[in-house]
Amino acid sequence: MNKFLALLTLPWLLAPTVHAESKPDPSDLTQVNSFLYGTFDSDNTFKASLGLAGQYSEGNSFMGLVEHGYQFKDKLNNSRLRYFQVFDTGSEAVSQAGLSVDYIKGWDAKSDIVALGTIAKVATPWQSLSIFPNLAYVTGKADGKTVTGYQTNIFASMSLGDEGDYLIFQPQWMDTNLGRKFEVKSGYGAPVSDDGKVWWDISHTYQNTKVGQAKASGDHQVALGLAYYF
Repeated sequence: MNKFLALLTLPWLLAPTVHAESKPDPSDLTQVNSFLYGTFDSDNTFKASLGLAGQYSEGNSFMGLVEHGYQFKDKLNNSRLRYFQVFDTGSEAVSQAGLSVDYIKGWDAKSDIVALGTIAKVATPWQSLSIFPNLAYVTGKADGKTVTGYQTNIFASMSLGDEGDYLIFQPQWMDTNLGRKFEVKSGYGAPVSDDGKVWWDISHTYQNTKVGQAKASGDHQVALGLAYYF
C-alpha cells in the first residue's frame, strides 16, 4: 500500500516550461512549453515524459503530458496522462492560476486514479523567490478498493542568478481513506546549453507514509533529471 501512496503523488514537473518566445525558466511552474524529460532515481525507477504545449489565446495556455515510469527492482509500470491549463489573471498578488486533470494508471498495482488540481503563482517581496500553492482532489480504485482524498503542496523556487540556476523546496501532505503521506522535496537545477534548451537537475525527497494502524515508515530518494525543450 505504501507503493500505492507513492504512485498517487502528483508532481508539477520542474522543467523549464515557458512561452515560446522566452528562454526556459524552471523556477516558474505556471509557464508552459513543449519538452522531453527523463529522470532516474535511487529506487531504480526511470521516468520519461513528453509535454506538448499551445495557446488558445493571449494569456490562456495549455499543455498535454504523457509520462511512463518503470521500477527495475520490482518491475513495476506506472503511467500518467495530464491536461494542464494556465491563465493570466491580471492581478499583481496572484499573476497566474492553473487547472489540471490527471489520470494515473498503476499497471501492476491495478490502480486507476483521477485527480483534479489547482495551482497559482503568488507574488513575494523578493523577485527571485516564487511561491506556488497547490491543492488536488483524488479519487479512483486500487486493488479493488475505492480511494478518495486530497493532496496539498507549497512549491517554493528561487532563481540564483542570470544564468538560470535555481533551487526548489516542496513540502507536501496527502490524506486519503487508505493512508497518509508527508513528503519534502529539495533540489537544484541549471542549464546545460547556452540556448537554454537543455537542462539538468538533482533532487532529494523524504517521504513518511502511514497506512491504517501500521507504524509510519520513512524513505529517502535521490533523483537525476535531464530535459530538452522545443
